[in-house]
Amino acid sequence: MKKMMKKIILLFFACNLCLSGFSQNAPKWMEKIKKAVIIITTYDKEDRKINSTNGFFVNENGEALSGYGIFSGAYRATVTDNDGNTYPIASIIGADDLYDVIKFKVNVPKKVVFLPLASEPMTSGVPAYILPYSTGKTTKFKQGTISEVSKLKDPYSYYKISFPLEDGFENAPLLLSSGQVFGLAQDDASGKKESSYAVSAGYVNSLQQSTADVFNSVYTKIGIRKAWPGDIEQASISLFLAANSQDAKTYLETINDFIATFPNAEDGYLSRASHYANNRKALSSVPADEANYLNMALADIHNASKFSKNKGDVYYNQAKLIYNVAINDTTITDNNWTLGAALASIVKAIDEEDLPVYRQLEGDIYFYMREFSQAYASYMKVNNSNLASPSSYYITAKTLENISGAQISDIIQMIDSAISKMGDPMPAEAAPYILERIEYKNRLSLFKEALADFDLYYTLMNGQVNDSYYYYREQAKFRSGDMEGALADIQEAIKRNGQSPDYFAEEAAVYVRQQKYNDALASVQKALELAPDFGACYRLQGICYVRLNKKTEACESFNKSKELNDPLADRLIKEHCK
Repeated sequence: MKKMMKKIILLFFACNLCLSGFSQNAPKWMEKIKKAVIIITTYDKEDRKINSTNGFFVNENGEALSGYGIFSGAYRATVTDNDGNTYPIASIIGADDLYDVIKFKVNVPKKVVFLPLASEPMTSGVPAYILPYSTGKTTKFKQGTISEVSKLKDPYSYYKISFPLEDGFENAPLLLSSGQVFGLAQDDASGKKESSYAVSAGYVNSLQQSTADVFNSVYTKIGIRKAWPGDIEQASISLFLAANSQDAKTYLETINDFIATFPNAEDGYLSRASHYANNRKALSSVPADEANYLNMALADIHNASKFSKNKGDVYYNQAKLIYNVAINDTTITDNNWTLGAALASIVKAIDEEDLPVYRQLEGDIYFYMREFSQAYASYMKVNNSNLASPSSYYITAKTLENISGAQISDIIQMIDSAISKMGDPMPAEAAPYILERIEYKNRLSLFKEALADFDLYYTLMNGQVNDSYYYYREQAKFRSGDMEGALADIQEAIKRNGQSPDYFAEEAAVYVRQQKYNDALASVQKALELAPDFGACYRLQGICYVRLNKKTEACESFNKSKELNDPLADRLIKEHCK
């Protein structure tokens, strides 16, 4: 019995020794792989230290895992390896604040020792080692077992470990007896300190920023550069989205980083060309530098052509960039940045392949050059293609408006096509086109057709119209001879906005047509109270007095109208006051 008790005591002592922070029986492989464990230190915007914690390399190129917490608010971070060497963290690859984990890339000068990932899941009872950062000959570790396994995200798991987490062990790797890493150590959130936990290292290693994460607070809280998605298309979208959240100089750094990461992708060079040209003032320290950025923009267009499979697209992108710069800055004298240069480039694109999108840009260039007939020809080629759209028909209508001899009926036909392209049921976006069509129909005295469009507009806007709507509809009703309808509309406009003298003058005009001259004079008086220098109102007042056989008052009104430069006053004075 005594011998048995002695064995139990010795076994208990051995177990405690094994579980101590400084074991004498560290596995042979631990001496080597402890070099994979690092200390991460983060710094805020003012370069003040935030905190430090463990982490570990998971490949020879310097990719590493750790806890997310100390990176929130960080603008710089470093790692220190087992030999005391310090290296900067280059970029954040992926993060998950819910599980408090992060993956990042370290700028290392050579291949590093790393921890190979274990295949998952583990099972309960499997021995587990925790290996925090340590230096010198001492290997600090702790041994226990996996006491519980739960599902994290398929195929990854979350592990409960038999020993509590000591200070300084946070985010250290959890290892199998083979030296493979299966988890990243975390404290017991319940505060009991009886056990510790581990997030699957495989899960943390799988983290990668996606396009949708550009504005995700998980990443925006970190000021350190973010790694690009591995897929070039996703990376290109991220590059595009980043433009809206960075100033000109910061975004240039982002584009340069994209090009360094994807040197054979034309998108990077095209983005930088556009950025150089359109943000040259913000990028330049002195005005003289602006021309250099224009030259660098053209150089990047040339760089993009080296990696493009389609020469037409290169010419198109060049034409589009030159066109945008030329129409927004008419002070440029460089012949490479004129509408003529843009036109020459788009013609080359069309020579490569006659695409509707190229013709659309050709039409836009001709439009700004005021070569409306050529613009019309280009736009019609777009309209006769699968690229035809409401906007392409609408710009064709506006082009026709500038061509001498063009028929208004043809313009209306283009707007009809634009509206038709909107589909059925017609969306609210068609409303501006309806208003345009009303204007053209009024020019042709198609007042009833115009009134039908007013009703259509009202329906599209769900009745949410303003006083101007009633004012303009009143004029169509007035011209169509519907005086009762016109009066109702102008009074609705006045009800909505009683501070417009034009509305009271229009009300007076309706009353005149209805031969209600006293009512008309009352409306004129309200208009003149709002606008005492309203010459046309005095003329209208005079007409009312003429109809009421008050010649003296009429002539006083006509003379006042003349004083206020009403062009029709002289004729009325000659007719009624001589």
